[in-house]
Amino acid sequence: MQQANWHSSCSGNSGVILLVEDHDIYRAVVRAALGKYLPHFEIVDADCVAAALPVLQSRKIDVMVVDMTLPDGSAIDLVEQSGYFIQQGVKVIVLSSHSISDMLPILNRSDVHGYVSKEQGLKALAEKITAICSAEVPELTALKEKEPVLTQVQ
Repeated sequence: MQQANWHSSCSGNSGVILLVEDHDIYRAVVRAALGKYLPHFEIVDADCVAAALPVLQSRKIDVMVVDMTLPDGSAIDLVEQSGYFIQQGVKVIVLSSHSISDMLPILNRSDVHGYVSKEQGLKALAEKITAICSAEVPELTALKEKEPVLTQVQ
């Protein structure tokens, strides 16, 4: 069954994540964790390739987190069908329980920007999203590097 949902956890509209995961319970867990770790992002979800494509067409997505194995295809299928959106700046992270050696065909693609094993946990996924988005906004990275250091005056 095709399903796409919008769940706003935005406070400042700094980005939209499209989560494509076919297991309902795990998708809800990922959505909740990302909402906690990345409260400034809006999370939109879909349960298959067919449900994800209309979301890409109707929303400005910043990061797409895709399970490798979906009921109507794979992350590779979705990436190949999303070429226009990836060219427009959508970043792709593959989330999978497959080993990294099994993932090499997709990880060697220039249109895939990261991989997180489900075993690494959802904090690692949030960190990967943050890293990819920070790389997109050099001003943010520069600001973080220039944060003042407080020293104790005696």
